[in-house]
Amino acid sequence: MSSSSEDLKWMRKALSLAQKAAEKGEVPIAALLVGPEGLIASAINTRERQQTPLGHAELFALHKASQKKQSWRLSDCTLYVTLEPCVMCAGAIQQARLKRVVYGASDPKGGAVESLYHILNDSRLNHQVEVTDGVLASECATLLQGFFQDRRDEKKTEKAQKIFRDRSSVIVVHKNKILGFHAIDPTSQAPYFFVPGGAIEAGETSAQSAARECLEETGYKVRILEETAFERKYDFLWNGNVHACRTVFYVGVLDQEWTPPSQSRGRRLSQGCRVDRR
Repeated sequence: MSSSSEDLKWMRKALSLAQKAAEKGEVPIAALLVGPEGLIASAINTRERQQTPLGHAELFALHKASQKKQSWRLSDCTLYVTLEPCVMCAGAIQQARLKRVVYGASDPKGGAVESLYHILNDSRLNHQVEVTDGVLASECATLLQGFFQDRRDEKKTEKAQKIFRDRSSVIVVHKNKILGFHAIDPTSQAPYFFVPGGAIEAGETSAQSAARECLEETGYKVRILEETAFERKYDFLWNGNVHACRTVFYVGVLDQEWTPPSQSRGRRLSQGCRVDRR
């Protein structure tokens, strides 16, 4: 569909505003609400900054326009938005009785105007909205794609630069139960259950480290089943700090007689959660 000069003018303004959203770390989507008198309201996504699922540009533009016009009915207005509205926003548009919606890029995974649903033209509803799609679609899509690619690149760089603590840990199984510790984080006071483990020392294999750590922390000797090894990278919150860990986990079995934990014996393995063997 060919775009009018008026539609192109307002979509270019929306694109410029969407770029500012990207600079603030928000998904670059912007919306303008235009009436016979000209621009009434404009908004960008604020979901990340405000941490709310309601932080879509369309909702803020509709709200601001309604406040300005002192009416929830916006039946003489056109909404310009750089991305096809979602289910939530399409519902709000229908409720506002908008005359028209013009959007840029389609959203095949979440669009509720033409891609997945046709909320604005559903004859079962008591109001239908005129729709013009694809206005500066390529420019709108390029802005979004560039934003998400930059985010992926940032995460890759961050992960590559992260310094991991090399650790090993053993999940000790005895009589169909995992044995470990119940502890409390000194900062958050949150209780949690954990298994023996620690840093791999120079000259040790990860399996040797897991067995040593278990003996040092619990007093129990275990036999490591080396064929069960699996590695995980993760961030661990402890004592108010986040620690990046690269841990090799093993399953182990007791290599001595089990003695139930008691205060007189000091820090020992305690029976934790049952293993589900289904």
